[in-house]
Amino acid sequence: MIITIGPLIMMKFVTLTAKEYGVPVTASMSPIMVDGTGMCGCCRLTLHTEEGSVMKFACVDGPDFNGYEVDFDEAIARGRSYFEFERRAHDHVCNMYKAADELKSGKNA
Repeated sequence: MIITIGPLIMMKFVTLTAKEYGVPVTASMSPIMVDGTGMCGCCRLTLHTEEGSVMKFACVDGPDFNGYEVDFDEAIARGRSYFEFERRAHDHVCNMYKAADELKSGKNA
């Protein structure tokens, strides 16, 4: 049995590799959890089970799921939807630190 936790892309390929050998995989989806109550919806994921596709929340229904059932592509795509916002926030904070450092060193006097 394999238990995988970490970046979604890594868990996806751990699961795909294990499938070739028929090894059971438990994927811990805690990396996508935010509030732990199911209220924010950030940890929503789709499982493709024998009964059909079902929606689950990692924080209240998991965080551990059968890796073969997790729709990693959907979870990865959802995570990328915030990329531009996160990039702008990152750049803004980095620029604030850079400006503060320049003020301290007297470069921007």
